[in-house]
Amino acid sequence: MAESDARRRTWLVLMTVALAYATGALVAFLVFGATSIVVLFLPAGVTLSALLLNPPRRWPAILLTVIAVELVIDVRQGISFPYACGFALANTAEPLLGATLLRRNVPGDVDLSQRRDLLAFLGCCVLAGPLLGAVIGATTITIGQDRGWLESFLPFWAGDATGALTMAGTVLAWRGPLRAAVLPLLATVAVTAVGFWPQHLPLFYLPIPLLFGLAFNRSLAVTMPAGLAMAITANTMTSSGHGPWAVLDGPVELKTATLQLFLAVTILGACFLTVGIAERDQALLQVSAARRLQRALLPTIPDARPGVRVRAGYRPADLTHDVGGDWYDVFDLPGDRIGIAVGDIVGHDLAAAAAMARTQATLRVLAQPAPGPSEVLAALERASTLISGSYAGTVGYADLNLTTRLLRYVCAGHPPPLLVTAEAASFLWEGRSLPIAVNPGEHGHGSLTVPDGAHLIFYTDGLIERRGESLQVGLERLAATALGLVRAGVGDLCHELLRAMPAPGPATDDTVVLCLHFP
Repeated sequence: MAESDARRRTWLVLMTVALAYATGALVAFLVFGATSIVVLFLPAGVTLSALLLNPPRRWPAILLTVIAVELVIDVRQGISFPYACGFALANTAEPLLGATLLRRNVPGDVDLSQRRDLLAFLGCCVLAGPLLGAVIGATTITIGQDRGWLESFLPFWAGDATGALTMAGTVLAWRGPLRAAVLPLLATVAVTAVGFWPQHLPLFYLPIPLLFGLAFNRSLAVTMPAGLAMAITANTMTSSGHGPWAVLDGPVELKTATLQLFLAVTILGACFLTVGIAERDQALLQVSAARRLQRALLPTIPDARPGVRVRAGYRPADLTHDVGGDWYDVFDLPGDRIGIAVGDIVGHDLAAAAAMARTQATLRVLAQPAPGPSEVLAALERASTLISGSYAGTVGYADLNLTTRLLRYVCAGHPPPLLVTAEAASFLWEGRSLPIAVNPGEHGHGSLTVPDGAHLIFYTDGLIERRGESLQVGLERLAATALGLVRAGVGDLCHELLRAMPAPGPATDDTVVLCLHFP
């Protein structure tokens, strides 16, 4: 049963290929006038599509079908059998080369809405394959019709390349129901017909804004078929004596080649615009999702705890930049202590936000049984091997005894906390080590008893780093700014720090500020 179904599918594919190829070839001969000059050749895209959409085991049968149809149609159009064999060779070697190269570069399904797949398709199937076909076809024309090789090569390559681009591109890009593309296709045909009707009035550019308008608002599944409609309509109008190319001075081969190149460049521009807009929209969706995840994971901190007031501030990066992995946390610990954490994960995407979430949660769990910050950091480094994306992240962690105000702290690659009193601002430089898991080992910690009236500030590097400026300058600016704000008696130190230390220009990195006040 399975073998019978496979045989039935193969015959269905072959009949579809034969019908589509014959239709395209007859259009080339009867509508576009291929008996006198090579023009837009849609069957190039038919064969290419069939090869790309079918497993290699069917390729020999597909190519033999194409050869048979090509020979029958060529001979019936008055081409002698030897030269018909030359065209059959050109029109099978060309898609075979293109499909083979594309399969080597893009394993699996070809998705033209992805920039990498689209570029591979253009290089392999629109450039390389038609070049081979044009070499064989031009040689056949030169021998059979006594025409110059170069003047035969250019229109052969342009016609086959445009046919492969538009027909195969439409088949590969097609998604969804036909009704979504009916109105854009009809509009493209009508506007192209109007643009290519007058011979001496330059209106041939009219389809361009329509095609680019579709690129802004529709997917490649609509833009590419609209490009095919434009190519067919423009060639039909030109072959019937309408449009500027019909009365263009110079050899007919050059006119035909330049028409196909004009169409191909226009369609390619619209396709690249479609893909670029789709990639932008996808990137914005990813950044938006990462931002929502990041903001959702930033905890709500109780404002008042015994003997300490805690405030947090967060400044997101500018919307034109990727999301970061900055985070903070304050949580209860056994023994009348609280844990204080600020961190920054390497990376600027949804994966960084996910790594941030896992690192934050892991640190919370590890801190509960740990006797001190050094042990928490050591355990976090061991756990980081199981947290994808956490390597080389930075963490500043401290525990604070609410009764004695004893602060113990460690910084793994993170900027030092800042202690501010009415008299001075000083950074806490003890307990430092390299970022997470860069050099695992034992860690020391710093400690001090926080004086009355002091402010303790934890932050991420977005607050102090400036392009082209040393980190020391940023630290000195933070110390001076914080000391001035504390002496001025501001109510919300976090908010005022973020306001007083803005990013120069668009913010390229998120910023977290965590402030503890000991009244």
